Amino acid sequence: MQPQVITLAMRPTVALADHDFLRATYEMLLRASVRNLAAINAAFAALDAAHARLKATHMKQHVTLMN
Repeated sequence: MQPQVITLAMRPTVALADHDFLRATYEMLLRASVRNLAAINAAFAALDAAHARLKATHMKQHVTLMN
């Protein structure tokens, strides 16, 4: 299942915080003494979606600033 990109007027700082939190969660799961592949895959999918939201938010901000 492909992650959906949701861009509901998210501020870049919120999108960045979302991405950083999910990245930290993903890294923590990778370093866990007992690996749960389903949790790692879900965390990666969430991180991928957060990255897409962050990119979209920055692009919206760029377009807004250029107009």
